[in-house]
Amino acid sequence: MIARRTLLTLGAGGLALLAGCGPRRTEKRTDRIRFWVAPNEAEEGFWKIAVARWNALGRGLPVDFTTIPTAGSSEDTVLSALVAGTEPDLCSNIFSGFAVQLAALGQVENLAAMPGYDALVARRNMGAILAGWTQNGQVSALPIYSSPTLLWWRADLLEKHGFSAPPRTYDEVYAFCDRYGVARQRYGMQVVSGRWWADRWFDFISFYYAASGGRPYLEGARALYDNAAGQQAAGFMDRMFRRGWTAMDFDAEEPLVSGLAAGAVRGPWDVERFARIYPDTLARIEVGPIVARAAGEGVGATFSDSKGLVIFKSSRVARPAFDFLAWVLGEEDLNLLWLQRTGLSPARGDLLQNPRFARYYRSNPIGRAYADHVVNAKPPALSEHTIDIQKIMTTKLVEPLMGGQLSPADALAEAVAQTNRMLAVQA
Repeated sequence: MIARRTLLTLGAGGLALLAGCGPRRTEKRTDRIRFWVAPNEAEEGFWKIAVARWNALGRGLPVDFTTIPTAGSSEDTVLSALVAGTEPDLCSNIFSGFAVQLAALGQVENLAAMPGYDALVARRNMGAILAGWTQNGQVSALPIYSSPTLLWWRADLLEKHGFSAPPRTYDEVYAFCDRYGVARQRYGMQVVSGRWWADRWFDFISFYYAASGGRPYLEGARALYDNAAGQQAAGFMDRMFRRGWTAMDFDAEEPLVSGLAAGAVRGPWDVERFARIYPDTLARIEVGPIVARAAGEGVGATFSDSKGLVIFKSSRVARPAFDFLAWVLGEEDLNLLWLQRTGLSPARGDLLQNPRFARYYRSNPIGRAYADHVVNAKPPALSEHTIDIQKIMTTKLVEPLMGGQLSPADALAEAVAQTNRMLAVQA
């Protein structure tokens, strides 16, 4: 996601275009739907089959698809295409914050206003999930999948040190670390995912959602995480660093493979990677929840790395494009095919109750653990300023906690105050 001012720096033509007075665009086609999909082999393979089935049915406009022509990020490519007038009708690989930015710029349709929207939501059982994608009654992107973050633990190392199941609370993590950790040699858990802005989804924001029961860390132009849940999450991270139970940098290797760390936050996309590169380690992995101060009843909250699909307002075939989108998302056979091809849970609330998916999850216990958390996994905050917000979270909260320069309370207060100042200027 790129801040709005970045889009304006793409050129005077971009500013004029977004103001509605840009250069004349090439006439849009009305005889087919142009579709961009995520540039990875697994998703491209799924869409090849889905599009071929749709076109063979002959029930709507034919679809031409290609991968997003990405030189940098998908977001950069989409924004550049909007400036040049070369955007497709339909585009996947859009995260919630970027969808909100596109909506603020007047570039995408409100999918909640499309005929057939309510029927699709009911058919796909995605009402609870869509709460995290809805702002002021508008749905700018429909999520195709939900990828909760969970903690991977080396079950053999847990058992060797007296634990029969993954830790669920901070105190259980501390107890394990006290037994397993060796100063500057091995660590109980990888706490910080890295120093890039997006890494905050896989450390502080995941811990915050678990501590808060899924309550938001941002509302409008105000950051909310300087609260009890933020204190708990930041306090956990701080204690792990102060006691030497985690390290600042695990970039040199995959810590779960070597045992440099016995636990780490991972997403479902890591299953395929480990199966291909580290199959022996994957066989020893047991998945547990994102830890919190206390273990609650049932499934806890966590972060969801989700992506959705948008329809651009420039499209002259918006309704036929939605018909295609609703067909793909609503077909259970295609939902299963998506799951089989990508390993990513479809964004629907009935994954473990629907018999259509039962066989897959019986043979994929790690996938089942992720599916169990889909309904309670929360997407990024609905803000067009995601990058700026999480850069501040990195420099004013996470890095001071890593280095011990500030207490959790002071770091939280500084990060939230600077975020609020930034958002006030942007408003």
